[in-house]
Amino acid sequence: MDSNPLSFISLDSTGKTAPYQQVRQQILEAISKGRLKAGTKLPSVRALADQLGLAVNTAAKVYKELEANGVVVTRGRHGTIVQATGDEGSVAVADAASELAAVATRWGISEKAAVGYLKAAFSSQVG
Repeated sequence: MDSNPLSFISLDSTGKTAPYQQVRQQILEAISKGRLKAGTKLPSVRALADQLGLAVNTAAKVYKELEANGVVVTRGRHGTIVQATGDEGSVAVADAASELAAVATRWGISEKAAVGYLKAAFSSQVG
């Protein structure tokens, strides 16, 4: 087993997408494509930060957002594990949300405005 299941992650320092969003997006893509399977233990926050040259708080933000979306579960000293969601839809929606955040950031759209666009899109889907 690979001792670093996130060794594929790379950052584009010239892009406008925030580093934590790049990392989050790459993890979501790896999960949705089956590269990261349920039960895979991810590197510690500190190890991820060291690997990518990020601040520890930035790496922690990645895991916190993934956990909030039900994609990973953090078990204290036992680490962060890819969650068996059984629901590819959840991963797809989390992936789409990450993409929305990236596009909004690139275009200078605030989080509040982006959420407004999302709410409008939901409204147009209802009956």
